[in-house]
Amino acid sequence: MRGDRRPLVVAVAAGVLALALTACSGPAPTDVAVTPTATGFGGQAPVDGSANGIETVDGATALRDVLAAMRSESVVATGTVTELVPDPAAAAGSGDTVPGRAVRIDYRGTAEDSALRLAVGDVSLDARRRADDVWVSGNAAFAAQSGLAKATSGRVCVPATSATMRDLAPFTEPDDLLRSLLGTGSDVTLHPGAVTGTGKDARVQIVVANGSSPIGTLVVSAVGEPVPYSFRASDTTGTVDLTFADWGAEQDLGDPDDVVAGC
Repeated sequence: MRGDRRPLVVAVAAGVLALALTACSGPAPTDVAVTPTATGFGGQAPVDGSANGIETVDGATALRDVLAAMRSESVVATGTVTELVPDPAAAAGSGDTVPGRAVRIDYRGTAEDSALRLAVGDVSLDARRRADDVWVSGNAAFAAQSGLAKATSGRVCVPATSATMRDLAPFTEPDDLLRSLLGTGSDVTLHPGAVTGTGKDARVQIVVANGSSPIGTLVVSAVGEPVPYSFRASDTTGTVDLTFADWGAEQDLGDPDDVVAGC
């Protein structure tokens, strides 16, 4: 792979990943508040079915615990991250935008055993990971970008630590994607009184904000591990619509098929 080639996916989605790091316009709403600071359950996993207290902690602790919980079980993560660009038909300085580049993701499994389908503009690919090996295939645009000429005719095995897989980050693992979208500079706050549902269906709505201006919501479980169920956000740079489902469910991913280049 050529050293001067820009990263495959991150370069395409660079503007989108800045979503939660920029402020949105408009007056600050009155229903955003920071909840009392408290310690989370940290590494102590709550008993299945018991309240995890995620609604009582500060935003940084909540995000840390959510990201940690995401790596513990299998999941189906699907959705779209779309960049917004200036509307060429609008008057100069109007601030009007239209959808630009979009990243569509379909992820199933765990960090060690997963299947990923990804589409970024005219680039599309399919990656099947098992431990330290990943079998990838894709269209002509992916083959050209990655340098894997055989990828258009079947799966090519590459190490999980290879440049090809690094170029696909952070889309190869849901927790990395969520961390990148939120960013270290975002101000994550909890909406007071936002626990809804009962039993194992209880949910907590975390308001994702820049300062006092909300740009989206992250809905997580209020019982057991605080795994997320949805993340929706929008500001002047882009939109995010992600869904997380089937936590802990066994995924029948099958063996890598149509292998044209083994490990």
